Amino acid sequence: MAERKLLVLYGSQTGTAQDVAERIGREGKRRHFACRVTALDHYTLADLIYEPLVMFVCSTTGQGESPDNMKHFWRFFFRRNLPANSLCLVDSAVLGLGDSSYPKFNFIAKKLRKRLVQLGSNPLMTLGLGDDQHELGPDAVIDPWLTEFWAKALKLYPLPQGVNELSDDVLLPSKYSFQFQDETNIDVPVQALDMNGRNGKPPSQVQPFHARVLSNRRVTDPSHFQDVRLMKFDIAGSGIEYSAGDVVMIEPRNSLESVQQFCQLLRLDP
Repeated sequence: MAERKLLVLYGSQTGTAQDVAERIGREGKRRHFACRVTALDHYTLADLIYEPLVMFVCSTTGQGESPDNMKHFWRFFFRRNLPANSLCLVDSAVLGLGDSSYPKFNFIAKKLRKRLVQLGSNPLMTLGLGDDQHELGPDAVIDPWLTEFWAKALKLYPLPQGVNELSDDVLLPSKYSFQFQDETNIDVPVQALDMNGRNGKPPSQVQPFHARVLSNRRVTDPSHFQDVRLMKFDIAGSGIEYSAGDVVMIEPRNSLESVQQFCQLLRLDP
């Protein structure tokens, strides 16, 4: 019997493609696939030729640009010296997440699938194109597309005899575990920080720039179901550069009451 492995690789700018990829990983585990889910730039591309079944989930950001966590992959994958049959043993599927209001709708997913075929990969599915503009959101495409994908995947890699899919009411093993340590034995390294809480490094998701909100104005009519806003931020001194179509990451802060309620629920001493 063929090895029942599924590799899910994602390129995600705001986390949506990552969420979908992790959902696919969970669904694969319910079908007893040995699943691995990781960002494209965190995967060793030289190993791709040995993968039997690969799912790519990627968004398009800006004006047809690849997400930050797949840029190294993108440059490597389009090198002209890659052999035309290098992926001939790989069954692949591509699911794109985009917004049809942009001219280059799902540009990255379309280009990726074309390149996979050029390198000899066997497309298991038609290209899936999720659209934020759909009245039901991207799930209107994702849900039926995944139903068809699992049907084809199970036909190629059937379940072992006597083994059934896990139902939704069966809990999968937890992805994370927590272990509390003795606070007296915790050694926390101290680094010099600037006034914005950073150690001289450019802003990132790990060390964001704390920008002041200059204005926050709703631009859609109050009767419209979507609350779309025009927000202006003071980023003076941040060194941040941006262009049309870029994404701003906003990290909310929990209220003190919510934190206390959370600690009480878990019986933690804040």
